[in-house]
Amino acid sequence: YETFELPNGLKVLLCSDPTSTSAAVGMNVHVGACSDPVEIPGLAHFCEHMLFLGTEKYPEEDSFAKFLSANGGYNNAFTDSEKTVYFFEVDGSIDKRFSEALLRFGSFFSGPLFTESATGRELNAIDSENAKNLQNDIFRLYELEKDRVNSDHPFSKFFTGNKKTLLEGTKRQGINLRNELVKFYESYYSSNQMSLAVVAPQSLPQ
Repeated sequence: YETFELPNGLKVLLCSDPTSTSAAVGMNVHVGACSDPVEIPGLAHFCEHMLFLGTEKYPEEDSFAKFLSANGGYNNAFTDSEKTVYFFEVDGSIDKRFSEALLRFGSFFSGPLFTESATGRELNAIDSENAKNLQNDIFRLYELEKDRVNSDHPFSKFFTGNKKTLLEGTKRQGINLRNELVKFYESYYSSNQMSLAVVAPQSLPQ
């Protein structure tokens, strides 16, 4: 394995595993729900969702998921209190295929589109996720823990978000959700705030 830091501040861990036929990649962005604006609970989580819905280089929504599915892979992400993690796995036996997966993944962090249409529709996914969480006992206990925190502390914020906070709340306050989404991304999604890990069958120089 090898670790290094790029001139732009991105921290990288490369691990070569020639016994594997799969490749896995993870990007840790060092910002999470504690950094949500007070007026927009759930914005960091919403930003996580939106990165999958088209980039400048690959504008088709969900094109990354479709590419991975066609090549024996999958992807996911999660937003925590102080970090947001994106990851994927794909068949790594063909160099060209893995290289394209890296390019597609990298475009999340260089040119997401945040289209108006996707911004509106993805609110439904956020709302559904929150509704599902409400039926989960572990999530309920987590919310009880947060409810006991000093209300002035960022950990007390509503991390998931829903239509009430992201749509109705922003409209009521005269806030343009997409503008705030772009502002959040540009403020926090900086290479010096990210760490990349790659495990693949290719050699380290490759």
